[in-house]
Amino acid sequence: MPPPPPPLPPAAGDTVATGAAASTPGSAPASPASAELPPLGTDLTGTPNPTALAPNGGDEFRFSSHGYLRAPMRIGVGHRPNCPAGTAAGTPVDPNGNLAPTGASVPCAGGGQSTVNFHSPMVPDDQYLDWRYTRQWEKDWTEVFVNYGNSRVVGTVAFQAFGLTDAEHLSTDNISSQLGIAQAFVTVTPKLASHVHVDWRVGAFWDKYGMSGKYDAGKYDTYLFGRTHTMGEAIKGTYDVGDFTIRAAQGIGVKEEQISFTAMSPPYPGFTLLNHLHAGASYKKMIDVNAHYFVEWAQDARVTTALGGNGTVPDGKIDVTGIEARFTGGVAGELYVGYAHLGAQHAQLVGPGLEVMGTLGGYGQAGGSGTPYYGPNGLMDIYLGTCPKCRPDDVGNGSVDSLLVQYDYSFGLLWRKLQNPGAGFWGDGPDVTLSLFGMYSAVSSSDTSGVNPLVGDGVKKLKWGGDLVVTPLSWMGVGARFDVVEPTNFDLNQSFSVLSPKIIFRTRFVTHEEITAQYSHYWYGSSVAPQPPYGTPPTTAGAPFTGYPPDADVFGIKATMWW
Repeated sequence: MPPPPPPLPPAAGDTVATGAAASTPGSAPASPASAELPPLGTDLTGTPNPTALAPNGGDEFRFSSHGYLRAPMRIGVGHRPNCPAGTAAGTPVDPNGNLAPTGASVPCAGGGQSTVNFHSPMVPDDQYLDWRYTRQWEKDWTEVFVNYGNSRVVGTVAFQAFGLTDAEHLSTDNISSQLGIAQAFVTVTPKLASHVHVDWRVGAFWDKYGMSGKYDAGKYDTYLFGRTHTMGEAIKGTYDVGDFTIRAAQGIGVKEEQISFTAMSPPYPGFTLLNHLHAGASYKKMIDVNAHYFVEWAQDARVTTALGGNGTVPDGKIDVTGIEARFTGGVAGELYVGYAHLGAQHAQLVGPGLEVMGTLGGYGQAGGSGTPYYGPNGLMDIYLGTCPKCRPDDVGNGSVDSLLVQYDYSFGLLWRKLQNPGAGFWGDGPDVTLSLFGMYSAVSSSDTSGVNPLVGDGVKKLKWGGDLVVTPLSWMGVGARFDVVEPTNFDLNQSFSVLSPKIIFRTRFVTHEEITAQYSHYWYGSSVAPQPPYGTPPTTAGAPFTGYPPDADVFGIKATMWW
């Protein structure tokens, strides 16, 4: 059976500033220098400014369009032994060709069948809503924003999809990859004063906070504090005072119950509300500090009564608080540091209104383990555990503390500063860039069963890596990325690492498109499983994985472009 599409798009963007409001919709596109276009090797994950309008002298209402595409060819390389004598082709054997495998197994190769097979990558780190995700092998994603308005108000409709159906399998299980009109909103930007800016957005849209990258969600494509998936409003304001800029924002929205117009039964999440508050300040665009608070809750009587039987399960709530800082030090590089604390009470009742730390909602196995409604990607699936030994009113309780760090350095800027201290550089020439990054998460949970080493009380998760890109020519660069992923401290056999050399092509140093040819080699612990449906990790610490082994080698080519 071919793999189902991921439950939500891998990424998109409508702001490029950490913790800040999106670019003013009525503003004209900036020049390449002032816009600080990303240099070669930057992995954008969305449209930098989807609501921008072209300049117009009379400020009449007018149309504009912006978008982003990512189209990767991904090929996984698998190996299997020839069948033992007298054994039928396709008989399960271990990777060494032994019958009755007790760990990983593969179908043996018969006459006329190759021992090398190609397929969609069977790897543990290509599912966007999974803590193990690394962005090494991103899947396809497209978005087009159509705008109509002027400098004071803009209406935006977004067409989005994470499955390019002409090249994928066609069946009912990937219809949802075509999101259609996924967002629609109106942005109002009243003119108040030269040092005061207000942005009010109403409708269905994404708000994003906790992005470690300068232009997007960073090397892990993770929103440390949250990306909203609701219908509602958000208002953001900035106030300039000398070299300081003060920011504040508020938003509220709702996520409809996941089974509309039908009788609800557990464990479907109910009607969910989301409120969020933000405050921050920056100094000379060198230091940017922001604080965030989200609270997502459900008080739907249909769900609490069904789950508790006698209505004793309290209402569900997930809240996130935290702080982040970005230091833009010029020749010293750029550093992002963010800390978030997530608390949960009866998370299984909360719907997927907030995407945070690689999770969506409280519990992803809606509809039962056999037919997941939007995938095993909720807070309980990734961090807290399902608490199989708990009473109903103790399920879904706990907390997660996470630290996210990313450091980016340009040796090209350093070289130019050594030659001329007053020189500036924004990627328009030869360069060598280095990024170092890491994420750490610690779990406290009511699930103390220890049944699954990946989730539950006391689990600690760590991943880190580096990405080096050398750009000697305007049209080509070479580089390599290395990641280490340790998803649990209770079973180091679940850990893996991956090294990926790559060649990057562009039409010039600073441009909108990028084509990347990449090869990856993985090193796995004995318990590492590929993403479903090819396998699920063992639920007992130290146990070997018993499904199809993950691919050690993957190669492909990827095109990305934004406009």
